[in-house]
Amino acid sequence: MIVINIIMKNYIYILSLVLFCSCMEPNDEGLWNLNRIVEIDTEGYCRDVYVVGDSVFVAAGQAGIQLWDISTITSPRLVWKKSLSDLGVSKEISQVEFKSSIGQLFALESNERPIHIDLSTPDSVNILGQFSSEKTKEIRVVTSGINSFTVYAADNDDGLKLSTFEFDSLYNLWFNTSGIEISTIGNPNGIDILSNLIVVTIDQLGIQVFENNDNIISSLYHEDLPGNSRAITIFKDNEYYVACEEEGAYKLEIHYPDHPPEKVQFGKDLFVTHVTVSGNQIVLSCAANGLSLYNRISNGKIESKGIHNIGYVYHAEFYNNYLFAATREGLQIFQID
Repeated sequence: MIVINIIMKNYIYILSLVLFCSCMEPNDEGLWNLNRIVEIDTEGYCRDVYVVGDSVFVAAGQAGIQLWDISTITSPRLVWKKSLSDLGVSKEISQVEFKSSIGQLFALESNERPIHIDLSTPDSVNILGQFSSEKTKEIRVVTSGINSFTVYAADNDDGLKLSTFEFDSLYNLWFNTSGIEISTIGNPNGIDILSNLIVVTIDQLGIQVFENNDNIISSLYHEDLPGNSRAITIFKDNEYYVACEEEGAYKLEIHYPDHPPEKVQFGKDLFVTHVTVSGNQIVLSCAANGLSLYNRISNGKIESKGIHNIGYVYHAEFYNNYLFAATREGLQIFQID
């Protein structure tokens, strides 16, 4: 009996040790792989990226703005770059957005005013200067034909701000023809637009949703969220993703005006600065924690697919089955398996 008890004790001890060790090992089953295709040295911190066709526009922080050709994606080629002094600014560049239909590039000097750059003439980079007001946090540009565009700005002082420009063929110049300011319930940090919907993030007050009907903009509703609402991504007209910094991210399914939105929090242990979505794939930009991947499941749930420490990440965007990550280490391009 003593021998049997000793054997049983040893068996229980070994079994407990195996179970303990198995709990210590991460469960990699079902996690997504992040395969780096190429890393581009952008000289300064890569703060933002905008991709169209084979052209990649980079907000290179203290190094200014760069244009890269990725027609051979494994061997990107620098087309041109503009330093802060070239641009006539002193602070780092935090955002870029290009409108190919009118050949105009827009950039943002961090917490300052947007910059307008004309690229409509081949092999020419014509810096037209800054416009709007200081403390602009993020912009979106909407074109109207080939001779007009409107810049929507999340202005941390003035709320939602619009600046409309029209092209005068007689003088061959873009003129700022109108501008309006719309009050928000807090100080905007981010903005996104889809069709006639405009959504801004407003610090610790969540999001505020506006509707644009024939250039008459009215506030629809406000939805409070925990944490500091940093950036907003409109995936569909009834599905929004909000980066809430220390509170992770939120998915909102909108049922306005009949019912309150359904909220799903994820990445709650991470500091999230941006959310990008493509199909069922969700990627959080998590500052010093890199990128966090998620599966967008049809029943409304969101499933974690792993965290990848690729350095300090500001922003990421999907384009043509690639994931472009703007990091302190430069621009990194991945594919998710």
